[in-house]
Amino acid sequence: MILLVIALLSATTAAQGDVINLTLIQQAQVVLDDCMYFENTLTNSANLTAGEYAIKITHSCYGTHFIEIKSAEGTEIIQVKVEEDKDPEKSLVELDNQILNLKKEISQLQNKNSYLQNLVETLNSINVELYDRAKEYAEENRNLKKELGKLRVMAENCSKVVEDLEQLLVGKNETIKSLESENAQLKSQIEALNQSLLAANSYSEIFRTLFFSTLAFLVGSLFAIFRR
Repeated sequence: MILLVIALLSATTAAQGDVINLTLIQQAQVVLDDCMYFENTLTNSANLTAGEYAIKITHSCYGTHFIEIKSAEGTEIIQVKVEEDKDPEKSLVELDNQILNLKKEISQLQNKNSYLQNLVETLNSINVELYDRAKEYAEENRNLKKELGKLRVMAENCSKVVEDLEQLLVGKNETIKSLESENAQLKSQIEALNQSLLAANSYSEIFRTLFFSTLAFLVGSLFAIFRR
C-alpha cells in the first residue's frame, strides 16, 4: 500500500483486466486514464466523497498511466504501471461471461423498462381520470356553494318574513284582546238593557192592566148614568 496525503491505492502495479481499489480520505475530484473506469459509475471521472472505489483496468491499458486526484488540499498524481495479461485466454472467457451477463441484465432491464413504461401510461391514464374527476368535483363544489348562498339568502328572507309575521301576530293578538274587552263590555251593556227591557215590560203590563180596569170602570159608570 502506498500512503498518500489524499488517497490510498491498493497497488501501483497491475495487469490488464485487473481491479485495483482507491480509498479516498476526503472528498475529491478523481480523473482516471481513458483506459480505466470506475466500476460503480462506468466513468473515468467523478467527484467522489471519502470512501473506497473499485477501478477497472481494461486490456487497452499497457505501460505507465496516471490517476489525478484534486481536493481542497491540492492535487495528487498517482502512477500506475500496467503489465500485459499473462493469461489472455482466461480473460477472454471471463470477458465473454461478463458480456453474456450484461446481455441478460440488459434484457431484464428492457423488460423492466417496458413494464415501467406500461405502468407509467396506466398511472398517467389514472391521473388524467382523477384530474377530470377533480375538475368535476370542483365544479360541483362551486355549484353547491352557489346553491348554499341562495339558500342562505332565502333563509335570511324567511327569517325576516317570520319576524314580520310574529310582529303581525302580536298586533293581532293585541287587537283580539281589545275586541274581547269591548265584547265583554257590550255584553254587560246588553244584559243591563235586557234588565231594563224586562222592567219596562213589567211596568207596561201593570199600566195596561190599570188602563183597562179604569176604562171598564168608566164605561160601566157611563152605562149606569144612561139607564137612569
